[in-house]
Amino acid sequence: MCDKTELMLVVVGEGRATTVNLRYDEFVSIRFQRCKEIRFFWPVFSERIVITTRKSDKPFIYTKYRDFNEYKQGLAKFAKENNVTFYNEL
Repeated sequence: MCDKTELMLVVVGEGRATTVNLRYDEFVSIRFQRCKEIRFFWPVFSERIVITTRKSDKPFIYTKYRDFNEYKQGLAKFAKENNVTFYNEL
């Protein structure tokens, strides 16, 4: 979820979900990348979003799922409007 200057990320890990609020000036970069995932025991080509911030040592990584294209469009717009470094490596 995002507005003009802030983004809210939901991070799911080890049985719990955490919400992280990030202002535009806390972003280092947003990347759209190709990747390989294992689905039903087979490797398949997919896409992922990698968000690097000043707030965390590790990037936030989201792999392709339902409504993925809507998230990509929203993040690309957010990056452009807030001068966040953006890479579309697809």
